[in-house]
Amino acid sequence: MSEKSKNLVRVHYAGRVYDGWKSVRIDAGIEQMARAFALEVTYSLPGDLSFRDFQSGGLAQVYIDDDLVCTGWITSTPASYDANSIRLQLQGKSRTVDLVDCCPVSAAFAAAGSTGTQWADVKGKTSTATTSATSTPQTSWKGMAAADIIMALAQPYGIAVTVQGDSGSATDHTVNPGETVAASIERLIEKTNLMATDDERGNLVLAQPGAAGEADDALILGQNILRGSAQFDASKRYSRYVVLGQCAGTDDVFGASAAELQGSADDSGVARFRLKVLKDEGESSFAGCAGRADFECRYRAGNFQRASYTVQGWRQSSGKLWRPNLQVYVKDAVLGLDRWMVITKVSLSLSAQGMTTQLEVVPPDALLSEQTTSTSSTSSSTWAGVK
Repeated sequence: MSEKSKNLVRVHYAGRVYDGWKSVRIDAGIEQMARAFALEVTYSLPGDLSFRDFQSGGLAQVYIDDDLVCTGWITSTPASYDANSIRLQLQGKSRTVDLVDCCPVSAAFAAAGSTGTQWADVKGKTSTATTSATSTPQTSWKGMAAADIIMALAQPYGIAVTVQGDSGSATDHTVNPGETVAASIERLIEKTNLMATDDERGNLVLAQPGAAGEADDALILGQNILRGSAQFDASKRYSRYVVLGQCAGTDDVFGASAAELQGSADDSGVARFRLKVLKDEGESSFAGCAGRADFECRYRAGNFQRASYTVQGWRQSSGKLWRPNLQVYVKDAVLGLDRWMVITKVSLSLSAQGMTTQLEVVPPDALLSEQTTSTSSTSSSTWAGVK
């Protein structure tokens, strides 16, 4: 099979299949909840006018050969022409874009103060109302698993949820009026090792960083790397991170001890004194403050090493597509990287210059909320040590 045929981009829409796209860009990543696609084709006049079949808001699936890469809504169909040709663009995003753009049904219901009859037209992917007119959507949950709350938030939009790791213990959660579903979900998982992303079928995935396994190919300078870059921006790194928190009093922790929780972590990679003080939201603990300080330290240090690489083609030597959340070994003497990294974003592109893949990578520790390695983080019940 030729390189061109095994990477043929096809769009399935309204029972038909469309190919022949001359320009392609497909973006997917674990730090974004909705992948996106942008395709373009040019016809000579009078040309094929079947592009008029595409309707904004329609559901489409994008394949590369037999590999499904995106299921989503068409967001726009820009078209232009001149005396000689017609230019069509097809742009869309994963079905999870509704979670990114829209508010929880419960929040809107509470703000309206309605009896529920206006929800008769709220539809999911089956075009059937998923919130009945006689029910009252929840605005808050108590003592419920975060994954179950997220499923309840996504369900009115017809989005299924896959959980790839521990979503944490039972928790309380209240939707903030006006916040998006995505923002509510991010609040629920901010203290876990999960990231909210999507899959090729347009459903929500609570992914463990690196859970997609190891890439078949390494990224090696002088072999498969066409271009590489890194910003090495230290403006958001600090020598010491201090996290302050509070918790409800108990028999063991009460008074000033409950009101003045503290955790700290030091970044040995920052030579001069730079202090960052953060407030831990919600019910906190000594361990929680120390963990948050440790995460901030690792996250910012890891992002300092964030890099971008471009390779030829869309597939690895094994024939598998490059995908986000793979662990990949990087050997690059120019940028000083010789270690395992996690692919946070994949951009597949087709242009006049050919097919390329851009990969954004970051050290694994920068994505893990929980402490996985020995650090210099400490916890204390007093704020007196903040200097």
